[in-house]
Amino acid sequence: MPKVKTSKEEVLQKVVETIRKKGIANSSMSDLAKQCDIQKSHFYYYFENKDALIKEVLAMVNSYMTYNMNKALNDESLKTTEKLERINTLIKKLFLTYDGGCVMANTALESAHANPKYFDEIRLFFEKFIDGIKRLLLKSHSEQRAQYLAEQIVQDIEGGILLMRVYGDPKYLQNAMERMSDHILSK
Repeated sequence: MPKVKTSKEEVLQKVVETIRKKGIANSSMSDLAKQCDIQKSHFYYYFENKDALIKEVLAMVNSYMTYNMNKALNDESLKTTEKLERINTLIKKLFLTYDGGCVMANTALESAHANPKYFDEIRLFFEKFIDGIKRLLLKSHSEQRAQYLAEQIVQDIEGGILLMRVYGDPKYLQNAMERMSDHILSK
């Protein structure tokens, strides 16, 4: 019998795991409730509908990435190499630890043609990701070049995640992260 009592944060954390693996369309509210070990009706205590749930999941992922990236970037006691190491650890945690790839990219691809209603949160995620990488690049590159390279690096990482999932080999993401390091540490 499913539990009745669970926190909103616990629900969101379990839902993100399911969405990462199965996508939005293949995750019914019944599937999500089962994954969370709660009654389907319990979702409606926290969320008006599935769209509201998905938007909160994306906001949670965005918040987590932004908080942890900024924590590393804003720590003035860290050298650039240490900041980069922390960002690499964050990327590994997000994309190597869990099955399914990048929730933001998966959701963007899944909803691009049929329903782009999640794009605001997805764009915000990628803008912040690019901006964080750009901040590291500004140490050794012009504003314009840093922006260009940051966009390229995020594209490379997302492609690395995709190929890692397609081939079941983490080398694709690891290679993208090494290229990121090379760009950031080059003088």
